[in-house]
Amino acid sequence: MSLSRDTLFIIKAPFEDRALEGTWFCTSCATMEGALLANPHWANRIDVKRSEFPRPRTEIINLLGEELQSMPVLVLADGSTPPVDAKQHEGRYYLDEPKPIARYLAAAYGGAGPHP
Repeated sequence: MSLSRDTLFIIKAPFEDRALEGTWFCTSCATMEGALLANPHWANRIDVKRSEFPRPRTEIINLLGEELQSMPVLVLADGSTPPVDAKQHEGRYYLDEPKPIARYLAAAYGGAGPHP
């Protein structure tokens, strides 16, 4: 599967977790939603996929393999120059923590980044 744009996967909120009683949101994904609100122009430059909570998460598996289904995750477009803190799976680069994702997006597309 090829990617022409950076793609951010985040969990849709709210969600139910069958293993736990209650309604939830992912705090790391909520951080990314806040970064998108602070930088609405990012949504015009990257693909944002809000996925359901239950696994398997096929779109992510197709890009990063079955072990790497956690969100948030930013999968870099093919041919992108990855930052030094990017991780790699079979030649595909990705970031899977809110601060590195937001730092990368601010550097690549402008706007507000996370406060140190």
